Amino acid sequence: MPSLSSVIAIAIALLLVACGEKNPNFCEGADCDSIDASPDSPPITCTGNGPDPSCPAATPVCAGGQCTGMCTSDADCTGRPATEAVCHMASGACVQCDETDVQATPMQAEDECPAPNLAVCDGGTHTCRACEDHTECFSGVCDAGTCVAQANVIYLTPMAEGGTDGGMNDCLTPSTGCLTLHHAIGRLTATRKYIHFKPSATPYPARNNMDRADFDGVTAHVIGYGAEVRRGAADGEVIEIRGGSNVTIEGLKIANAINTGSGSGIRMSGSTLNLVEVIVDNNDDRGVDATGGGTLSVRRSVISNNSRGGILFNGVDVVLVNNFITGNGDLSLSDVGGVSLSISGTSSTIEFNTIAGNLTGTGTAHGLICTNTAAAQVVRNNIVTSEANRAQASGACTHEYTLFGGPGTAPTGTGNMNIADPAMFMFVSGSDYHLQPGSIAAGKAQSTSLVGDSLFDIDGDSRAQGAATVDVGADEIP
Repeated sequence: MPSLSSVIAIAIALLLVACGEKNPNFCEGADCDSIDASPDSPPITCTGNGPDPSCPAATPVCAGGQCTGMCTSDADCTGRPATEAVCHMASGACVQCDETDVQATPMQAEDECPAPNLAVCDGGTHTCRACEDHTECFSGVCDAGTCVAQANVIYLTPMAEGGTDGGMNDCLTPSTGCLTLHHAIGRLTATRKYIHFKPSATPYPARNNMDRADFDGVTAHVIGYGAEVRRGAADGEVIEIRGGSNVTIEGLKIANAINTGSGSGIRMSGSTLNLVEVIVDNNDDRGVDATGGGTLSVRRSVISNNSRGGILFNGVDVVLVNNFITGNGDLSLSDVGGVSLSISGTSSTIEFNTIAGNLTGTGTAHGLICTNTAAAQVVRNNIVTSEANRAQASGACTHEYTLFGGPGTAPTGTGNMNIADPAMFMFVSGSDYHLQPGSIAAGKAQSTSLVGDSLFDIDGDSRAQGAATVDVGADEIP
């Protein structure tokens, strides 16, 4: 057996051999481009003092023969690839762009991301990427990852900030915006199809003569976050979509239509209408009235407090996903309550909605009425409830994984439940239909085939496909 002194001597010899091995990353010549800058490597060398394209982008300046200096201007990044041509002053590195999650003014010197589909400078990586939100784009409009050019946008501006339908205003910039939605519609063209509302605490009028705003045979994409449009003092609906129009409305509040016979918030016929994150509230007739063919899609929206009911579909294709449809109708005038489908089109999808607190006249279900509906339908994962003493659903819809609150028996269908005490839903309040932890709705959804919009809730929070914890209704409990 070797002595202790022999073992120690062998160990020391091995260490000396290891320390004598040449570091494979050591740079002895002038070409140091392949150095990995690991802790056991010497500093990357360069020649002289000043910017050196051979230095790493993180330390692009040669200082005393070593690549340790930071850039102080774009000139220090000269001679580098386009992805390293801009000095990021905060870090001293050469990057592709230096804005923070916004598009720079197009066609100006600071616009380092000129491609419309990669127009936003990412604040973390300082590389050009697609837009993800309207606020990231200079024009205020992001469409499918592309920042829309300002020349293709029609702007609405509050009267207090200079908005007008006449005079010098051409509606082509935020500072020369239109005042009324109807006037903006009149300026639509094949390429100028976007309408952008400047946020305002004061509602915009639908039309100067207090008539409705009328989309007739046009294509339009309306962005109205932080804005509201009203009818004014005259009877009738706020917005009408007809004549084969194809209209998307995002983020806008539509309110105050007058007259229980014609005062719907939105009336659509023979057209395609997509409502995304809108609020349709406090209209004398229905919130949305859709008839005469076409398609109506309502997603992540609130349809509330409309006197004769929430939404009426008659002869149209239907998509309702992730909506609060609440507090609509009354016990005397309303024939709709929350939602009514009558002689629907070729398909209907109604899932992950909270249809609550709606009322109808005698003999009619309060929540969801289905009459002569299409064979192709998906009606599942909804909450349909009211404390009024009447059935919550009626008609030919095939419900699945839906909770029905209040008196009566839940319709036949897989996963349906009747909740005798609506308090078990544990809504935040009588006007806020988000769920609280402990709600009976928790984990009751069928989630194995979620796609598209159903993968997220009304707030954009994720639902896990196939998970046993997905909740029914529009809101997923955090």
